[in-house]
Amino acid sequence: MKNISENIVIATFVADALSFGSHWVYDTDKLKEKYTGIIYEYRAPMSNFHEGKSAGDLSHYGEQAIALLRSISENKGFNLKKFKADWIEHVENTEMYMDHSMKDTLEIFEDSDTLVGADNVELGGIARSLPLFIEEDVSKEEFMNLVHLTHNGEVVDQPAEFIFQVMKDILNGKNYKEAIENNKDINQFILDNFNKIGLKDKIVENADDRGQGCSIQQGLPIVLDVLWNADNLMEALTLNIMAAGDTCPRGMVIAAIIAASEGLDAIPAKLIDGFNKSEEVKELL
Repeated sequence: MKNISENIVIATFVADALSFGSHWVYDTDKLKEKYTGIIYEYRAPMSNFHEGKSAGDLSHYGEQAIALLRSISENKGFNLKKFKADWIEHVENTEMYMDHSMKDTLEIFEDSDTLVGADNVELGGIARSLPLFIEEDVSKEEFMNLVHLTHNGEVVDQPAEFIFQVMKDILNGKNYKEAIENNKDINQFILDNFNKIGLKDKIVENADDRGQGCSIQQGLPIVLDVLWNADNLMEALTLNIMAAGDTCPRGMVIAAIIAASEGLDAIPAKLIDGFNKSEEVKELL
């Protein structure tokens, strides 16, 4: 089980770094000029929002994820109160883009013992929580509370519940597509989006209509489109990148789910070893 958990974590970081080159570029035609075929190399971010970042760096989602992994390692297990302190220290002292969920949560946490952060409905809260699955017996309550540290709302809880249950079913032996299908009616939000899954060759073409933005309402449809249609992990990450927009958190969710089921065989060693915090991740696992 530990090897599977490690696969989940490594794939999550690879996906974030690989997607970072295209993150917050919303023009699919522009990406077609930069990328061809399956994407096997890290690239510096094209977006001005990430000025100063280099190829192989992590996005602000990945940075928060590594703060979680570090907190679990240093505290010999997950503790939400300790992670809150570790998260604050990391985001306040690391050069990265500060999104609304981070800034609003920091403001809420000033002089407060609360463990509930911003009213924010972006996919990033779920994505940065995925390294929690390095723990063998993660409960739904732990996962949801971790998400709620920075993201809150019914539209957050519905996909968080779905992703948690899909991951648990995979860890209990199900193929990831079987796990997705078995949980498609876990709530109406998931079922509605599952029923709208399109064809593989339409994912990039329909990305703007399906939603390229940061909100879960826009991010989850492409996640489901890619998971249901891709033949392997690298094709999945490529399809996600070429769909443009908020590619990093989508890619992190996609990678965690597929890697939990199929491992890391599809990912070249140069990607596993090549993102800029790969050595730290390996030491923390």
